[in-house]
Amino acid sequence: MAKEAIVRVENRMGVLAQVTRNLADMGINIEAVIATVEGPNAVIHMVTGDHQRTVDALRGQRLEVQEAKVVTAEVAHRPGLLREITEKLARQHIDLSYLYGTAVGDKCLIIFSSTNNDWAVKVLND
Repeated sequence: MAKEAIVRVENRMGVLAQVTRNLADMGINIEAVIATVEGPNAVIHMVTGDHQRTVDALRGQRLEVQEAKVVTAEVAHRPGLLREITEKLARQHIDLSYLYGTAVGDKCLIIFSSTNNDWAVKVLND
């Protein structure tokens, strides 16, 4: 389990660069990010190497930050991995709200939120 910072801002050119500039300047590593557009807003979900400093930095930019508990799984990057994870969760009736991931070399970081994050962690650890 980890915490994720969620920011909703007006969608405009360069907004992701603006939101992440201060984090980079502070040496905060973004481990995974997804940015989407919902109507007139950009919605940015981030898991970083230092969650509390991330939240403080974003609030220092006068941004409204929501925090959410998410499941993180660092696993081997290989074909069929996502299918295996999602089938395992579905068999236990765990409904995903959203999922994103990042991969480098032979490692993959999967982040998701579900109807029961605590149960999802137990299911994936079995």
